[in-house]
Amino acid sequence: MVLIIHGFPNSTSALRFEWAWQHPHISRRLKHIPKKKSQQKVFEFYLLVLSGMLKVGPWCRLPLTIRWLDYEFFEVYANYVSAPMHMPICCGKVISQKIKKIDDIVQTLDKSSIICSLCNSFLEKEQSIACIKPSCLLVAHLICLAQLFCKDNMILPIEGICPVCDTNVLWGDLIKKKIGCYGNLQEVSFSDNDCISGKL
Repeated sequence: MVLIIHGFPNSTSALRFEWAWQHPHISRRLKHIPKKKSQQKVFEFYLLVLSGMLKVGPWCRLPLTIRWLDYEFFEVYANYVSAPMHMPICCGKVISQKIKKIDDIVQTLDKSSIICSLCNSFLEKEQSIACIKPSCLLVAHLICLAQLFCKDNMILPIEGICPVCDTNVLWGDLIKKKIGCYGNLQEVSFSDNDCISGKL
């Protein structure tokens, strides 16, 4: 295995993506993909199909990650795959970890005192979402923040500006934090001297 795509909302979505990738000329969403040329390598063709898939709905809106498992293939074929700006392309092995569901801000508050930062009504822990930035005090209803981030009749947001700390955040990162990822994030501040001395 050389490359994986992860970050699907559920296994059904992942299986649909896999089926379309394997059958690009049968899939109704990929009619724009040209057929494989006779001199074209199969591997290169499927990387071009992948690039086409990542730019059409419903996949273009998902918080997917393109992960190369083999650095040698990444060096040779990385330019074959282009993805929307909100989809990171990375290289390295997948490390399996158990996720502990933690929401630091919500856990420290008394359940009766949790108030949505956007609509000022009470919310329960299951309905809440917090900013990805550890020092930010945003706690909001999932639906309130989604409505704030949605533009041009979107159903699902891609990114937005946190209304409390003014940080540009990806919706997929907020959801990952909600389910337990990024539980031990700490803010790191760099001074101009660090940049000049090459510590970055």
